[in-house]
Formats: sequence, C-alpha cells, structure tokens
Amino acid sequence: MNSLFFSIFCFFSLLSFTRETANDAQAGIKVTIQDLRSNKGHVLISLFRNGNGYPDEPEKAIRKQRLSITDRSATVTFPGLPSGQYAIAILHDENDDEKMNKNFFGIPKEGYGFSNNVTGMFGPPSFGKASFSYTANTDIYLRIKTRY
Repeated sequence: MNSLFFSIFCFFSLLSFTRETANDAQAGIKVTIQDLRSNKGHVLISLFRNGNGYPDEPEKAIRKQRLSITDRSATVTFPGLPSGQYAIAILHDENDDEKMNKNFFGIPKEGYGFSNNVTGMFGPPSFGKASFSYTANTDIYLRIKTRY
C-alpha cells in the first residue's frame, strides 16, 4: 500500500513539475493596450531595455510587434526576457504608415502611450519614469492607456 501511495505521489509531483516548466517557457511581460479610439490600423509596440534608444529609435528596441486591434484593444506577450529595467512605447498607427503623424505644431495626431501610463510635459516621458523592473521567468501584467 505504501509503495502505491509513493508511486502516485511521484507521478503527481512529476506532472506538477512538467506544468511549471511549460509555464516558465511562456513567462514574460504581458501587455494589454486599452482605450484605442477605433479598430483601424495596428498598434506598434516597442520594448526597450536599459534606456537604449527609448523612445524615438524603435530600431534599437529589443522587441517590436505590430498588433491587430480587436474591440479597441490589443494584447501581446514578450516571453524569454532576461531580468532588467524595461520601458514600453506604443503607437496606434491608424493609417498604417508606420510612423507617428503630427500636426503643424508637432502634436501627435495618432494615439500613443507608455508603460506606467506616464506622460511627458513637452515630449515623451523619460526612461526613468516609464521603466519597470522585470525578473526573468516570471509574469508581469501591464495595461497601457492610449492617449490622443
């Protein structure tokens, strides 16, 4: 009887370990972009590490995605990241030209947002204000509000 109990215990322990390993493979930064004014276009999202290129040089982002919009929101997961300081910049690219359109005075015509939902006074917020700490192999859930 004891060996049967031990065998069942080992089986469930192995099963639990397998589930944790599978979840760890998908662990990462999970982002939901909210308050989009329409389903037109796409959301361009850039993930920056340690301030390199943030936010005006998306080519220096460590990860970038072009997201489809459903019900005026979009979601993405960035798995397999090392621990560190990160910040996110998003653009609701309504006309799909892959750039932020601005009016004559330089004011954005399309939606934008940053991690921590911070804003800048006369331009984008600093990396320090938008940044957050991430620990590898964990999940972090962020909601970014879009501003127009």
